[in-house]
Amino acid sequence: MKLKHCFISIIFIFIFIFFVVFPSNSFASSELLINSEACILIDVSSGKTLYEKDANKRLYPASTTKVMTAILTVENCNLQDEVTVSYWSINSVPATYTMGHIIPGQVFTVEELLNITMIASANDAAFALAEYIANLDNPDYLKDSSSEAKDSFDKSIAKFSNMMNEKAKELGCLDTNFVNPNGIHDENHYSTAYDLSLIGKYAYSNSIIRSIASKVSYDLPKNAVNNFTKYNNTNALLRSSSKYYYEYANGFKTGYTDAAGYCIIATAKKDNIDLLAVVLKGRYLEDGTASRESDCISLFNYGFNNYTTTNLISEGDIAKTIDIINGTNESKSLDLISADSLNCLVQKDEVIDATPTVSLNTVLAPIAKGQVVGTITYTIDSIEYSSELIASHDVYSSNVMNIILMLLCAFLVLLFLVTVLSISKNKKSKK
Repeated sequence: MKLKHCFISIIFIFIFIFFVVFPSNSFASSELLINSEACILIDVSSGKTLYEKDANKRLYPASTTKVMTAILTVENCNLQDEVTVSYWSINSVPATYTMGHIIPGQVFTVEELLNITMIASANDAAFALAEYIANLDNPDYLKDSSSEAKDSFDKSIAKFSNMMNEKAKELGCLDTNFVNPNGIHDENHYSTAYDLSLIGKYAYSNSIIRSIASKVSYDLPKNAVNNFTKYNNTNALLRSSSKYYYEYANGFKTGYTDAAGYCIIATAKKDNIDLLAVVLKGRYLEDGTASRESDCISLFNYGFNNYTTTNLISEGDIAKTIDIINGTNESKSLDLISADSLNCLVQKDEVIDATPTVSLNTVLAPIAKGQVVGTITYTIDSIEYSSELIASHDVYSSNVMNIILMLLCAFLVLLFLVTVLSISKNKKSKK
């Protein structure tokens, strides 16, 4: 008996030691090791946050700022518009900051300057775009080296910065303030990983910006003024020659200043999953590893390894079949067809409740084939996924049913009036 008690005691001691050495949470999904100061990983399609570290901490965004400049550029300009580079757009860039090797008086298209801004992270090109956009109603703005031109330039940058801040608020940014179009350091120029994910998500939805941000390099057409025509992307995740090359990466924008550290908005696509990561205040580790790039890779791998897409409904699927009460017998049975495919990102092996809500905005004939008659909505993890519902065929109005409906409406109106009069009569009799 004593031997049995001794054996049980040994077992309990072993279990105690085991859980001290190997805590229970070590068997759960391990926390990501993120060496940069702040980060966030989101699903681009839904905006769902998959991972975050201090995502609402206010930090300096450096050149990731230029993503907002790109947004305002494509929304306000024609890509073939011509921009004459001003003296102060070049000479307002502090020493040591990246330049695009453009010169005052040189003429570029908006598209050329946008490529130089996003791919080479050229601060002079960003200034040129911002000054141009701020003066769309004043094409003859001063471009020389005079003090009057400098004052005009400063006012233009302030105006453009206000446009940036208005757009940031429109996108839902909560703690962002821009004072220039390029991220040149200023204590009043700040953002958060969360806010930059909103800006990056919006930019990614624009095919022009997305195409530019995915380029490994850009060749500027040669001209007599400038022989510097080759620009390489500062995003190492895109370059196959880099040790940080990531095969699924497809954009977006890097940044660096001494105060901001190494920053990036990065995107990656694998199968039908689009992910966006923001990393702020990255640094070089003791082993020489760049935390900006390595943290991005860790975030993307986490997302692709732990999440998958579930199809809620496909384009052309029948969501519901209803009877149109005043339709003819031959046409009143109507299939409601989903106009879009809806996919939801969920954790692998997760079981979700995918019961939809159908809302109708048309219930009476006549109804034309292809007409929008309602919406179908799925709510998963507080995120709504919706598609319009369209009619599968023409529904013709039945004269007999129309007469019946008219009589029913007339009866209901009459019943309402009788009820009102009866109530009114009772009130008078009580007096």
